[in-house]
Amino acid sequence: MSFDLKIVRGDISIGKGGSIDVVTGNSKLRQDIIKIMLTRLGENKYHPTYGSETGALQIGSVLDAEMMELDLSSSAEQAVRKIMSLQRSQAKRQFLSPSEIILDIVGVSVQRDAIDPRLYNIFISVLTEKLDNITENVTVRIS
Repeated sequence: MSFDLKIVRGDISIGKGGSIDVVTGNSKLRQDIIKIMLTRLGENKYHPTYGSETGALQIGSVLDAEMMELDLSSSAEQAVRKIMSLQRSQAKRQFLSPSEIILDIVGVSVQRDAIDPRLYNIFISVLTEKLDNITENVTVRIS
C-alpha cells in the first residue's frame, strides 16, 4: 500500500501527537486527483509532465462557454489519465491497494459557477479496482 502526506487546506496535516498525518486508499486517490488538477503542467521541475493545463488559457484567446467547458473537461481527463499512467509505473515497484488504483474514468463534467462567472466546477468521477465510485470536485478560476 502506498501513502502520501495528508494535505489540509494547502498545508501538511499534523496529528495530535505531533506526528505527520498520512493518507491512504480512497482518501489518497481523492488527494491525488486534486493535487494534479491544481498543479500547472511543468510547475514541478523534477517532473515536467506532471500537472494539468486546466484553466490555462492562452493570452488573447476568447472562447465561448461551450468551448471553455470542453477545454476544461479535456484537460481534466488528461490529468486523470496521467495519474493512471503513474500508478501503472508505481505498481511495478510497490504494492498499491485496489482502493487507490483508478480502473476507469466514469465521467468528467464542467459547470460554470452560478455566483462567480470566473469560476468553473469540474466534477471528476472514477472507478477504483475495488469497484468504489469516487467523485471529486475541483474549482478553478479563469481570469
